[in-house]
Amino acid sequence: MNDIMARRDDRNLSFFGRLWDSQRGRHFQIITNVSILSLALLVWGIVFLFGLSGPTDPSKENIVALSWIGMLIGAIGTFYVGPEFFFYLGMKQTLDDILLLDSRAEVLRRRKEGEEAAIMLGVRYMSQMRELLEAHEIPVGKNLINSPKVSTQNNISIEEKWWNNPDSVISRQLPGLGLLRELLVHRMLISITSITLISLLWNTIFGLASRDGSRSYTIDITERISGLTSFHHPSPHVDPVSIILILFVSFILYSTRSYNSKGN
Repeated sequence: MNDIMARRDDRNLSFFGRLWDSQRGRHFQIITNVSILSLALLVWGIVFLFGLSGPTDPSKENIVALSWIGMLIGAIGTFYVGPEFFFYLGMKQTLDDILLLDSRAEVLRRRKEGEEAAIMLGVRYMSQMRELLEAHEIPVGKNLINSPKVSTQNNISIEEKWWNNPDSVISRQLPGLGLLRELLVHRMLISITSITLISLLWNTIFGLASRDGSRSYTIDITERISGLTSFHHPSPHVDPVSIILILFVSFILYSTRSYNSKGN
């Protein structure tokens, strides 16, 4: 009877509901990525439209409409997806606390809580919970029995070592900044530094500014912060501050790599 009701529920789901249900086990990753993208669009829209006065700059009129649309999408995404992200983040924090337990009695006490969190978070977390139970010789629940064993040393992709691993070099170099070990902050740092580096390189090589109908002028950042009225040069063009910023941002981005990849 329960199987029949479950099949009925599946049939009553919309296309997007079925699509979402088919991604069970990847919900946390999807919600995290959507949250980061939504927040980035919202922040960009606020900064460009209100902080940089983009709508009043004739050279940027072609991206004003896109910025408004992006900010609206980002606001809606942040409003609806944000609470879900923090819910899953709370589940991950609960599981992380359980995975750090050394006492068999304490693991037994929180076993059900850990299994539920692991199942919601996905295959990788189910594998970690299963390994914890096996290490303490605790029977593995039926929901975790079929979970694959994920190697923690081998078969880990570059994405797993970089995008999904907040235990980065910079988090070890700056141990006082505990936020750097949060996955959301880690991914935001990667995203922001990547976009900044691409923008700086693009400005230096191809140019970001337009003059006389041509968008092939480099903004000389050194002259810009010095207060000079003329700071546009035909690209490619290099200035000292741009080189310093490119090196600095490149260093920060490189420092977001996995600490373990250093061989420490």
